[in-house]
Amino acid sequence: MLLLGACLAALPAAPALADPTDVPVEPRSQPPYPDWMSTLIGTLRQRNPAAILMGDSLVAGWPKDLSATLFDAEPVNFGAGGDTTANLLWRVRNAFAPGMALRSALLLVGTNDLTKRTPDAITDTIGDILSTIHADAPRACVTVVALLPRRDGGSAYATRIRAINDRLRTMASPRVRVIDASAPLRERCPTTGPCDLYKDSVHLTRTGYELVTDAIRTAQQQQPCS
Repeated sequence: MLLLGACLAALPAAPALADPTDVPVEPRSQPPYPDWMSTLIGTLRQRNPAAILMGDSLVAGWPKDLSATLFDAEPVNFGAGGDTTANLLWRVRNAFAPGMALRSALLLVGTNDLTKRTPDAITDTIGDILSTIHADAPRACVTVVALLPRRDGGSAYATRIRAINDRLRTMASPRVRVIDASAPLRERCPTTGPCDLYKDSVHLTRTGYELVTDAIRTAQQQQPCS
């Protein structure tokens, strides 16, 4: 991934987006992902946590002390850098099991799909992830974090992110709360140029995580699961 420079790269013509049937639900195959994922899934099964974060590198990089403030139990970080929604769906299907102790989960995934799939296909897979979670842990309260702004891609990415987030909001239910934590990022970061909340075009700095965590925690208090 390119680092953010003085000027942001313009997005080339938007690539053709894959039909959802063209995207297999499977893990990534390049080493060391398979061995690492086997270890991660084994650890999750062994610990059978009451709380979990799941997603891509934005979740994997969440500072442990900050993520802990979003749960009433010590969470397991089930994030994996580079994962798409289909990769995460495969992981959840293979790691979760009926009767697990899960009470609370946070889900943030989708940014790695933006160049590959349509907003509808991306949100359909997120819906499948939620269905899988609740099939194995029906009482789990899931916080779905809407996709965060990116510092690359210009209006093409922004339009896709907005479409995904609009559809995610329709998935809210008594056991699913959908939270948009992007406001502090948008308020502090200019439309173009560098921003101290981002390490690059996607990943957050410690300060960025602090602001997003605060926004999520406030929204959780305002939107308790029932």
